[in-house]
Amino acid sequence: MRRGLLAPALLASAALALAGCSSDDDSGDDSSSGSGGSIKIGIKFDQPGLGYKDGDTYTGFDVDVATYVAGKLGYEPDKIEWVQAPSANRENMLSGGQVDMIFATYSITDDRKKVVSFAGPYFVAGQDLLVAADDTSITGPDDLDG
Repeated sequence: MRRGLLAPALLASAALALAGCSSDDDSGDDSSSGSGGSIKIGIKFDQPGLGYKDGDTYTGFDVDVATYVAGKLGYEPDKIEWVQAPSANRENMLSGGQVDMIFATYSITDDRKKVVSFAGPYFVAGQDLLVAADDTSITGPDDLDG
């Protein structure tokens, strides 16, 4: 039952977030709707399995979710313009209109909620630190202070 509710819940969340990001610009072109225009979606290009660019091909979970949501909003896959969205530039890309939405690994924090609207999470993963097996100098977060 849970699984059957996940996709509609994600779609509704994404649609609400996109509605909040729409501009008041009434330029008369059709680029802001799925009825013939295109949509710019930011993803990471260097995360195999999530968002990855190989030549002209984009693959990964984020790409699949973004394609699904865009489809539900009326955009065919060939109307999606994939834009590289480095972590440090995401808020500026959204506020500056360089992208319509971003699908990429991004921790939801209270500070970030003040700047952008989130429509998720659609994937939850823990954050860990990997250390070489023979490195005993780092045993926990406190060892990273400084």
